[in-house]
Amino acid sequence: MALTFNKNTKIITVGSPQTTLTIQDLHDDIRLFEHLPQNLEEAQIANASGKQSLGGGVTVGITLELINNWRLAFEARPGPDTILCSVTGGNLVATNDYDNNPIYPTAYTQVTIAQSSSATVIEAPSDDHMLYLLASLRGKQRGVGSYYYWNPTSGSDSNDGTTPGKAVLTFAQAQSLASAGTGDTIFCIASNSSGTTTVTETLNITKANLKIMGPGYTFQLVPTATTSPTITIAAANVEVSGLYVSTAGTGSQDAISVGANRAFIEDCWIASVRGNGINLASTARTQINSCVIEHCGLSGTGDGIKLGNTTTEALISKSIVFDNVNGVSLSGTGLADNIFENNLIYQNTGYGITVGANVLRTHVRSGHTFNKNTAGSTQDLGTDTFIETQAGGASASEIADAVWDEVISGHITSGSAGRTLKDAKTRATLASLQ
Repeated sequence: MALTFNKNTKIITVGSPQTTLTIQDLHDDIRLFEHLPQNLEEAQIANASGKQSLGGGVTVGITLELINNWRLAFEARPGPDTILCSVTGGNLVATNDYDNNPIYPTAYTQVTIAQSSSATVIEAPSDDHMLYLLASLRGKQRGVGSYYYWNPTSGSDSNDGTTPGKAVLTFAQAQSLASAGTGDTIFCIASNSSGTTTVTETLNITKANLKIMGPGYTFQLVPTATTSPTITIAAANVEVSGLYVSTAGTGSQDAISVGANRAFIEDCWIASVRGNGINLASTARTQINSCVIEHCGLSGTGDGIKLGNTTTEALISKSIVFDNVNGVSLSGTGLADNIFENNLIYQNTGYGITVGANVLRTHVRSGHTFNKNTAGSTQDLGTDTFIETQAGGASASEIADAVWDEVISGHITSGSAGRTLKDAKTRATLASLQ
């Protein structure tokens, strides 16, 4: 650090081309200057305070006070452009005859001091570039806004929610801090000493582009209220991930209700639900991915996933749907172009997937597994439904038998082509038994 001390003018100069100076470096150089033998006749230059430990690696901020008319300057520049210079890392103040201004002005320099309103705690600044980089690695719906922390165990709604140590207590307060449309993220903190954090609050998500991200099974939403779904998604582009979601033990509420476009539900465990596990209505391009949805419809009605009126282009993939009434049901008006891929759907008391009348272009494809669904793997009453063979459609032999039976069923008159084919099949069968 190129610092020059002029005992005549009492000015400490930061040499060019240096444009920044930390309070700690200034303090250290002042103390070194004061202790040199040739400077012992000089009065003290500065007072300093702070740096006391507050525990956990956190210390009180440093405040440096220039005294006896000493001031700080950045070396003059040739111009014509003004060079911005800065002093950072604490508080710089002065007691002098120059209106207590610690800065000596020089040509073509402008000095700013990053003063703290309260020199109490030094904290590492948020590395926004790193946060954005990490968010960009996500496959879907990157979070590039602000980050807030919700701790229902030890948070406080008087906090600003910007760090885990300043987490808020309620989701309502966390959402009030977030801005709509900016891609803000609320992190859910599980800190209960039992190992499981249980929240009785219901979540009504009303800000677009908001992301609710939890740690998984250990963060559980189990409300006491029976008047609304556990989670209501009422704004577009909302993400909910990493949560266990249930309902109150009475009533018939749904676990998650989606009524807006482009919702994204991922890595959630949805269980012990009185109504539907996930209920979609008036939504387009919603995605449900890698979820477990089980034990839904405990009130007697309610399916694992319910697609209702005006649900279009939903994508349900890589999920386990188990022990519900129907695993998945599509019914109502305005349903079209919904897609199911790579799901395990088993042991539901109704159908694995049931497609109601007037439902258009449903696609059940790509590696589904259906097993022990009491009413059957699939029911298709819709229009232009596509059920891939591997996804629970008819096997090749079943299709062949159906075609054969269809051919001969309408041609049983003696001498007709159908009757001839039927007789040929009968003779071939008898010959194979001999």
